[in-house]
Amino acid sequence: MAHAVEQLEQTHRALIVAVQAGDWEQVGELDVLCRDLVGRAMQNPERDEQALAEALTSLSDTYREVIGLCQAVQGKLAEELHGIQRSKESAKVYQMFS
Repeated sequence: MAHAVEQLEQTHRALIVAVQAGDWEQVGELDVLCRDLVGRAMQNPERDEQALAEALTSLSDTYREVIGLCQAVQGKLAEELHGIQRSKESAKVYQMFS
């Protein structure tokens, strides 16, 4: 089981690096891998409950931070989109009176 937890921890570290780099494609791939590794670790009858619990707690904390970051980026993008829409509307009004 130590191997499964070790793989999960390595993938977790890679996930953190990808998030910090803003490599969202890599984040998606690592997310799928993390879920697979968690599933395999949970199904192993010889798992080290303590080590797995620690790895899952740490992973959960990271996901909470990633979700917060994604929400912040989403809000910023929504503001930018709203600004672009206002600019387009202003340009249309300007063209009507030119």
